[in-house]
Amino acid sequence: MASLLHNLLLDLRRRGRCILKELAALEDILSVEFNAHRREVAERLSRALGVVDRMLSDPDLADPLLEPNFFIDFKRLSELILNVEDSSLLILKRCSPEDRFLSALLQQICREVGYKNSPPLCSALSFQYFQALMGMDIIMTPQNQASDLLALPDLYHELAHFVLFLQRAEFEVPLLGLIHGFFANAIRKGKQHGLPKGSMNIIRENHALWTSSWHVEFACDMIATYWCGPAYGMANLRLSATRGDPYQDNMTHPADDARRAGINCILKLAGETRAADEIDHMWDDLKRLSPSARPPGYAKRYATRLLEQLAQYVYTACEESGFRDFAEQQKREDAFVSRAVSAAWQAFQHDPGEFPSFESSTIDRLKNQIVPA
Repeated sequence: MASLLHNLLLDLRRRGRCILKELAALEDILSVEFNAHRREVAERLSRALGVVDRMLSDPDLADPLLEPNFFIDFKRLSELILNVEDSSLLILKRCSPEDRFLSALLQQICREVGYKNSPPLCSALSFQYFQALMGMDIIMTPQNQASDLLALPDLYHELAHFVLFLQRAEFEVPLLGLIHGFFANAIRKGKQHGLPKGSMNIIRENHALWTSSWHVEFACDMIATYWCGPAYGMANLRLSATRGDPYQDNMTHPADDARRAGINCILKLAGETRAADEIDHMWDDLKRLSPSARPPGYAKRYATRLLEQLAQYVYTACEESGFRDFAEQQKREDAFVSRAVSAAWQAFQHDPGEFPSFESSTIDRLKNQIVPA
């Protein structure tokens, strides 16, 4: 009688082959960029199924001592096939004009900012705001994103996740080094001053949060601000207004108010001090409207000096990577998305009541520029 693992592998192969057939059936109906993604995913899936075949023919698969090792490989292959089914296949089968527009828009953004890798595919199928699926080369947006100019800066943030994923040595590793050094110094000083155990534990807890995922979110905000300028700070304010307490954080994301501070560090480095101050004034209004209060220990949890160090490093790393900043893009005739994003926020601030007509005409113009009829 075949083992459970053997049967699971047979089922996995069946599922994978079914997905391959569905991918092949889509070839003649997809646009160029979506077909390129389909081919890449099909090749990746074919390689995975080749591994499954080799596992099924391996005589050691029946060895009880080795089965746990094979099971680990099975889990990884199963995860890949599930990701293909839940993201790439879903997007390709439901490819809409909005998805084609967003993907073409993202390609144009990549050209404007100087992003050197292949642009991710973009689809308006997210139920959780914006999502970057780095392993699948996909960015998911809200379903109305193709008609929402004011949220477009968040697309830059998701693209920045790919920068950290693909250029980890240039961005994430040095940032982690700065954070480790900052908190090591805080612990050393705490010991010198005889801080109580509870206070030392708070320092260690903050250190763990910063190095788990907070540093990624701060860095992506900063890269997006480098690319997008004040519009990103405004988009962040708009998004924060729809969420909860601006001082509240969690295991994966720092507090919105702290993210505002990181964004403003980049704006000031870029010479946009006036814009940073204006955004701060609007944040003061938001905090006035919110029933929240800054919690004890907040200033130490989000030390200004640490944010400034990270911002300085990110700004320099962006320059050294050859990325074009907001100001440089504004001077280029071919950077029409950058100018549209900036103009959208200026138009909204000038006359929110008239903004819908501005937004509609601007999106129509972008569609004509990016996806010619």
